[in-house]
Amino acid sequence: MSLLLDVIKTNAVDDHPFPSLSHCINRNQKHVTCSACMDVCPKGVYDREQKTPPKWNECQSCGLCVAACPSRCIAPSPANSKRHLLLAERTGEIVLSCRRGEKQAGHVEECLALLPWEFLAYLALGGKLILNLKPCKDCPHEDCLELLEDQLYKLKCFLGEEGYAAHVQVCFDDLPNVKEEGVSRRDFFRAMAHGGQKATALVINDVAGSRVDAMIYRRMLASRVRELAKNRTEFSCTMTLPWMTDECFGCGICALLCPGGALEIGEEQAGKRPVFITPHKCTGCGVCKAVCRDGCVGEICMMKLPHMDRVLLRQVESRSCERCGRAISPGKEETLCIACRQKRRK
Repeated sequence: MSLLLDVIKTNAVDDHPFPSLSHCINRNQKHVTCSACMDVCPKGVYDREQKTPPKWNECQSCGLCVAACPSRCIAPSPANSKRHLLLAERTGEIVLSCRRGEKQAGHVEECLALLPWEFLAYLALGGKLILNLKPCKDCPHEDCLELLEDQLYKLKCFLGEEGYAAHVQVCFDDLPNVKEEGVSRRDFFRAMAHGGQKATALVINDVAGSRVDAMIYRRMLASRVRELAKNRTEFSCTMTLPWMTDECFGCGICALLCPGGALEIGEEQAGKRPVFITPHKCTGCGVCKAVCRDGCVGEICMMKLPHMDRVLLRQVESRSCERCGRAISPGKEETLCIACRQKRRK
């Protein structure tokens, strides 16, 4: 995958998704190979042989690669981010339909599978989300159906059974009468000019809308959960997060190679070293488990949390190297880490 990563270069004026190498699973490790963007792209923009740059001139800016990327490495195109900006500003009941169901009104996307589950959760927590899946029954695109099923599964896990039932309605039959809504050019610029809108500041980093952050939907959802947690006595969400086993001593290789920078290893105190995680930065990609040399990262599991901000994952048994302060296993007799032992021998 290294060649693919080397040749991915984007121009801010082009209207296509923007891969962010800092979050790509394949950038700093070779244990887990990801091809999600290649698998889902209907136009074959990403070269499977990894010999040529992505063919952006053939990209139709559908956004399926944005939703399929497990590490949220790919940011949406400027056109999609602008359209989602307007949708994010709405509250109350929101009806989503694909292009094949646009006659039944609501907000229309080319395909509902291109909306990441984080964005669906953001919309659902703002009121009521109605998904028109009637056209999906006859959809010929199996890849899109599988991706949509995966997004809805993650959405349901995040909200929980009760939250999903309260905030999301899935319709496989005719929808109730809904006033037809569209996004005009005037509506867009009116929303952009409203300085007090929170989603504007979150979604569009540049007023011109040239580029957005690849993790923007995660940050938006974390912000909404934070607000709800302040206003409610009881609120929880379910996230898929890694877990450290008893063998973990906080060496930090997982934190170093985590694509989203979700893991953090604290300083050793009294034989204990804290392991922190920021849930909204963790995408459950599994890189931490793959790169751990001692097999100290357990299976990704679901955890119920009151928010998506930094939390203490675990306190692990640990010692510090006498020379550099790096973590070493408490079960070994050495007082120096591997690097310092090598330097001493030299």
